Amino acid sequence: MDKKQRKFLIPLSIVSVGVGLTYFLFRDQPDKQVLATKKVEHLEETNHEQKNFFLMVDDGLPLAVTITKPVGREIKGIVQIIHGILEHKNRYQDFADFLATQGYLVLTSDNRGHGESNNEQNPLGHMPGVERMVADQVYLTNFIKAQYPDMPLYLYGHSFGSILARNYLKENDDLVDKLLLTGTVSYEKLAPLGVQLGKIAQLLTGKQKHSWLLKKLSGYGAEDKSWLTNDLSQIEKLNGDTRMIPGYTNQGVSTIWQADYELKQIKKYRCQNPTLPILSLSGIQDEAITGGVKGLADTKATLEAMGYLDVEVIEYEGMKHEVLNEIDNQLVYQRILEFFET
Repeated sequence: MDKKQRKFLIPLSIVSVGVGLTYFLFRDQPDKQVLATKKVEHLEETNHEQKNFFLMVDDGLPLAVTITKPVGREIKGIVQIIHGILEHKNRYQDFADFLATQGYLVLTSDNRGHGESNNEQNPLGHMPGVERMVADQVYLTNFIKAQYPDMPLYLYGHSFGSILARNYLKENDDLVDKLLLTGTVSYEKLAPLGVQLGKIAQLLTGKQKHSWLLKKLSGYGAEDKSWLTNDLSQIEKLNGDTRMIPGYTNQGVSTIWQADYELKQIKKYRCQNPTLPILSLSGIQDEAITGGVKGLADTKATLEAMGYLDVEVIEYEGMKHEVLNEIDNQLVYQRILEFFET
């Protein structure tokens, strides 16, 4: 091999290694999908009833919806629940049953790309942007308000749902009468980097592909569930839950980072309802998600900077991320009921 050949081959080799490394980091590595698609049967009890159906939203996706409402008594108000990452609406059914016995109609739904809210264009684990995820929730709000036009509506978001619920406020806070957050996710300073990595992965391998690197960096789909609750029976139930999804597509991960990034885009929030009561409930042992005392203080300050005047933050001793599923969850249930009724 002469000098000219070596001069040509060395940079070519470097480029080849770079391309190979990029492919390895962002290669498509789909998770195993084990979702059960069996429909939940209609359930009626003496004091409340449960109705399960699909609601076609404006882009043609059928969202899986459950309405749980009181029977034989006046409805006090509507509670719309937005669930967190990887999970599904059925995990909130015990709480919905409790609220229904107290006189509230509860609307839960599988977020797009979760549970039974999926189709060919929106496979499991795929979320096509924060705007679309919020639009689904606004669609559900308008749907239920059309049926109960004079009822107050309380929006409740857990974990990633708490991020979506805050993004919901940008242009739609006039649709809700109270906002409840649990497992309240803090703003992550690395969110802009996460957004950019998501864009790179989408560009290199596609929006609906699965990047090993993104999954590793985000931690979504970790097998260890002990950070969620101290109640081991809940962990056991979760480990056997076939409706949980194992991970997200490239655009799905990017949507999560983008939604978190938007929490600090204060100028985008119109704040049409400045007196909206906002309550955040979290466990003290959930510092990695909430940011602890500093993170929750920042969350409160950010909401106040947007113009909201009534923001309360509460942390519970001895509780982790899923305060609804903690050993002392009745304390949380009662505090939420108090918030709705005052």
